[in-house]
Amino acid sequence: MKYLLQEPLLRADGLQDEQWQAINDGFDRLRRAVDANDRPLIVGSAKELVEGVARVILVSYDGRIVPDQDSYDKVLGAAHKVIEHAISLSIPRNHPLRQIPESAKKMAGQLRELRNSFGTGHGRSTVHEITDEVIEASVHASLLWVRWALARLHTALQGALAPLIRDLGNGIFYSGDLASRLASANIPALDHPDQAAWGWQWASGRRAKLGTCGSKASRPSP
Repeated sequence: MKYLLQEPLLRADGLQDEQWQAINDGFDRLRRAVDANDRPLIVGSAKELVEGVARVILVSYDGRIVPDQDSYDKVLGAAHKVIEHAISLSIPRNHPLRQIPESAKKMAGQLRELRNSFGTGHGRSTVHEITDEVIEASVHASLLWVRWALARLHTALQGALAPLIRDLGNGIFYSGDLASRLASANIPALDHPDQAAWGWQWASGRRAKLGTCGSKASRPSP
């Protein structure tokens, strides 16, 4: 089991130091639990690592601070949607490139039940046997989604709307960088409010850059 944790996690470009520290803190806790063979802590830490990465994805992508009371499934689903949206619209829902990540998310989603039954975070009146199978399922499910998610986050942050709109206003891009970031943003796949916000911000940025005068455009309602 220790070999699964020997390879460090991938840091996506654009992650702030404090965000990366939060992820590494969860990863190190899981690693220490495995080293100590603390089985309840392994199960609990596997679930916490997924939730921590999911929360970092949301705050790094669009500044979304998720309330502590939001459910694990809700946080995981929202983060998965952020990193999954960059997949090309031409790929159908039943394509393996969509189904494989969805299966990884479903595996990670089961960690809540495993933590409730076997992991830390709950006082118990009885001690449950935690088998090798429980430990292996917990660690594999956690790392499978986490490693995929952090790799996808690199692409998602390239196309994150807020920094993209800001940089468009500045008008400074290296060769090929703008095309790559627009492709990563995958604007047709965004929800309608995000598409409307993108159009409004783009038009506003162009008017400001060109010095256009005249009536102000109305910002779209969310």
